[in-house]
Amino acid sequence: MTYTVKQVAAMSGVSVRTLHFYDQTGLLKPAHVGANGYRFYKEPQLLKLQQILFYRELGFKLRQIQQMLGRADFRKAAALRSHRKVLERNLARTWTLIETIDKTIRHLKGATRMSGEELFAGFSVAAGDDRFGEHIKLGGPDGDPVDCKVSARDTGGAMCAFDLKINSGGPKHSHHEQDEWIYVIDGEFEFHVGKRQFRAGAGECVFIPRKVSHVWGRAGERPGKVINVYQPAGRMEEFFREIGKYDGRPAVHEALGVEGLKRLFDEHGMKLMGPPLGWEGKAPAGKPAR
Repeated sequence: MTYTVKQVAAMSGVSVRTLHFYDQTGLLKPAHVGANGYRFYKEPQLLKLQQILFYRELGFKLRQIQQMLGRADFRKAAALRSHRKVLERNLARTWTLIETIDKTIRHLKGATRMSGEELFAGFSVAAGDDRFGEHIKLGGPDGDPVDCKVSARDTGGAMCAFDLKINSGGPKHSHHEQDEWIYVIDGEFEFHVGKRQFRAGAGECVFIPRKVSHVWGRAGERPGKVINVYQPAGRMEEFFREIGKYDGRPAVHEALGVEGLKRLFDEHGMKLMGPPLGWEGKAPAGKPAR
């Protein structure tokens, strides 16, 4: 059976624009292109797209996925078994957390007593580590690392926290339903929050209420480090994972364009409102300078 690009997008949840991008980069070519320029896909392409989505879900960059799928010794069944093992490990970790939550509830009700170690079972995240070992980087292999320290899964969606060594907080935006708190560990950053403009350095913190526009970036020559907390958690973890899938060639704003970037923000509970700090006059938000 043959499918149009719109049908594949509807089935997979991958946008038509992204499928076009996959074609242009050689990651996923259609079965054939009609005389009218329309792309058509068959089962082999659907199976390959399924592999791409599995690898994306597991945190691999697009360049890594292309290298793996392009290997002569790549085997679909073996890859699926590997995906299953990773998901089983993640599931085991999730069940550990669920067990800890259940024990804590019984402890609070006085039904059982928990030791100090039991209270933190499944919650210890070492320095330089990520809650799920993902080590997401924004902008490619040499980009800004974003480590999740507390996940929405840990808090029932109440909040999430990230450790970021970063140059910029991204383009100007606001959160529909989330308050944001930023604690500066190292470096100095300039903040534009609503109508206020100010700087914050090590040991200082910034609270940004929901629905308030904001943009921020480094004030010095080197990246700084912050703790970034969102309450409630919303879909920020998924947002960072999605951004981390772009390896910087092209950059995410070039790959998605203005409208695609707006949709990405909207899908994750935010409104895109302008370019990153320092980009004024260089290019519109989500559009590269020419």
